[in-house]
Amino acid sequence: MPLLICAPTAGELAALLPGIAPEDAREMRLIPARLKQGRALACVIGVGPVNAALAMGGALVGAKDAGTPVAAVLLAGLAGAFDLARLPLGSLCLVKEEIWPEYGLHDGASVTARAFSFPLWRRAARDGGDVYDRLPLAAPEAVGLSPRSGALAEALSLTVAGVSASLARARDLLQRYGADLENMEGFAVAYACARHGLPCVEVRSVSNKVGPRAREEKDFPGALRRLAQVLPILELL
Repeated sequence: MPLLICAPTAGELAALLPGIAPEDAREMRLIPARLKQGRALACVIGVGPVNAALAMGGALVGAKDAGTPVAAVLLAGLAGAFDLARLPLGSLCLVKEEIWPEYGLHDGASVTARAFSFPLWRRAARDGGDVYDRLPLAAPEAVGLSPRSGALAEALSLTVAGVSASLARARDLLQRYGADLENMEGFAVAYACARHGLPCVEVRSVSNKVGPRAREEKDFPGALRRLAQVLPILELL
């Protein structure tokens, strides 16, 4: 069964996979790809948690209906870092856990997931228990990938629908969750995979500082170029 490689935008997917032109990668369309160990599928999932959730559901069901059910999912794309001293621009990060800080009970200042009566998913205890605002991701080795030692920094990431543009917002998220990265799709992809019983691996390239940033605290073109190293680091190309 193939690996599904997904990215938020056509530019990110084209940076990951040689031979895929941005103009050929339309959102929510499964694209055949070739890796060292054989065939794979690729998909542009769109920007933000809503697009990502819709795209992942469609891609996983579509692959199954086409007779090529997915064995695992690799999500890769850009992300902001809360601390550029720890994770400089262009760092490639292996996400260990995704956090959704926007689900739960909002008291006017912040959100507390477990103060809300309804988990996102009432999952059996043997499978990890109820899901609220956190999901662990799979290690690459768990899906047969062998990343080069030391090539990926481990990180916690949180998923937002609105990118943090204020210092107060960035400080609050950092204090409450202790995350290293901020992205817009990770939790939605991880959640879709969990609901389908599939392992999900996520790698992010640091493109900017979270919150207000000076010119030298962002490098989107450089972070995009770094995505070209993800599949070789995972021994997929």
